[in-house]
Amino acid sequence: MNNILYYPYINVPNNDWTVRTLLYYDNVGAIVPQEYIWEPEKNYDPFMMELVRMSLVEPINPIDVFDNPWEVTKPFIQEIEKRKTYLEKSQKRFELLNNQKLINAQKFELAKLHSDKFDNEVFYSLTNLGLAKREEGNWYSVETKTADQLMKYIATIIGAKTNRIPTSDVLRPRFYTIKNLKSQQKRETILEQLIPFPEQINLHKLLRFKEKYGELLSGFKNKVELLVLDPNIKEGSDLFNEKIRELTINKGELTAKMNESQVGNIIFGTICGLIGAGQGLATTGNFVSMLWGLPGFANAVYSAMKIEKAENIFDNTGIKYLALIDKKLR
Repeated sequence: MNNILYYPYINVPNNDWTVRTLLYYDNVGAIVPQEYIWEPEKNYDPFMMELVRMSLVEPINPIDVFDNPWEVTKPFIQEIEKRKTYLEKSQKRFELLNNQKLINAQKFELAKLHSDKFDNEVFYSLTNLGLAKREEGNWYSVETKTADQLMKYIATIIGAKTNRIPTSDVLRPRFYTIKNLKSQQKRETILEQLIPFPEQINLHKLLRFKEKYGELLSGFKNKVELLVLDPNIKEGSDLFNEKIRELTINKGELTAKMNESQVGNIIFGTICGLIGAGQGLATTGNFVSMLWGLPGFANAVYSAMKIEKAENIFDNTGIKYLALIDKKLR
């Protein structure tokens, strides 16, 4: 799949994980309450507001996705009710946390869930089970493990209905199956090595980059996913490290090729033609004459043309997208 669904939080984090995610997937969706969609400026944090405004992140309202919201979440409640031991432990933990009597309470603090993410019957049921309570506004405090399981449950169903992979920046078993967690850890290790990005980036520049070079992403993604899905290449092994090193070298070689003089040689005739035309125009005014007469002006045009023509370099390795990230964004 080329599209992902971010969860469990409403606001996508402002960090390098998000930058890599935006560059690696075609579309990023986020589970968002209806209240946030109606009044985005009032609810989103500034970074998320910018992502939504620029359509880099697509808000997804669960209530709009489900035809029968309560029927969808009802099996989750029934499963909790069947697991008596789990239910009793969760009830005890919720009671202690609610009364601030649990040792290391910060480690197990209650989760906050927005009511618009689910049908009201879910919170009514959780409250009756002693696993949730109503807070100020449209928020509920929910026993942490129950909240995590509920968010994973909802994200999985929404992902299936919208053709997205549920993904989180929090790499913990509570948000992934064991198999998917290992694959995601491996994928993120690869991307961290290949795209060591700063946390701050110009989002307008990133959007333009995706619009212009998006067709090259599939080749790069194929390289990464073949490595992720190969069971014989274990993360952290010598073979894994060599594969990463090979991709890094390929990226460096292609980036260098984009900068080398032969690119300029190809277009040098064009530049000479421009200069010749400029000299012809010089007779029409002192300004044009002065401009083309500036020392080093031809070299400046030459350098600029090399930058603009970098994407014309041929590549069949799938690394061109990565090299262009280095050249255009970093």
